[in-house]
Amino acid sequence: MVITVSSIKGGVGKSSVVLLLANNLAARGRKVLVIDTDLNNTATVYYTMGIGRIGEICERQNVSLAFSQGKLDEKNIVKTRRENVYVVPSSLRLLDQRSMESVEIKRVLRSAKGFDDVIIDTSPTYDSIVAGALMAADLILSPVQFTEYNYNMSACLMSKIRSVMPEQAKKMYFLFNHWSEQYAKSPISLQNLVLTMYRQNFDNLLSVTLPNTRFVDRYTNFDEKCSIRSTQVGSERLAKGVNELINMIYDQNTIVEVF
Repeated sequence: MVITVSSIKGGVGKSSVVLLLANNLAARGRKVLVIDTDLNNTATVYYTMGIGRIGEICERQNVSLAFSQGKLDEKNIVKTRRENVYVVPSSLRLLDQRSMESVEIKRVLRSAKGFDDVIIDTSPTYDSIVAGALMAADLILSPVQFTEYNYNMSACLMSKIRSVMPEQAKKMYFLFNHWSEQYAKSPISLQNLVLTMYRQNFDNLLSVTLPNTRFVDRYTNFDEKCSIRSTQVGSERLAKGVNELINMIYDQNTIVEVF
């Protein structure tokens, strides 16, 4: 399955969702390829920390070179420090490739062989590279932060998909990524007000949510593991949410205790 994680608005936790999905799937024994087309290269940095001479490796193996060569193969793919996870690093050269046709971007992104899952991280914008990543997807996840501005950006992304690639609209789902149980109890909380806006205008909202927790920063920046048995509430809630999300996507009932 090819999963593209996309949002026009930055700071919604898009790259964190990519890492959590990939690591959980890998812990289930699936071979996962993460393609980093985000210029912020969060996924690249996370997966290549501690690998010797990684700067030189990423200069020789990256997604920009894959687009130039017209395919994804072992020349562009880097084995990460995580078991079962491989990454195609990002590159600033992507800035010079925004004139590429989206259909060609799609073809290259779907050309990797030998993986159970491909997860694509995108830049917080809409250009030909993002459009190609959206076209390549079997499933599109768009993380949501509870602000009116985020709603406007979600509406813009949905409009682009419906007008440019209508066949992909039915594959697009909004994922509430900063969910607070405390705010959910208050009808006048910003969370519930924004949630009402989404419910009134979209029918593609996932019932599974991911919690608003500072543990995400520790996961992405300090490589702490999520665990459903953790004494840290944020870790336990996040592990539970990610397991529920993947079980929903893949129609499974599996619990990964630590990832």
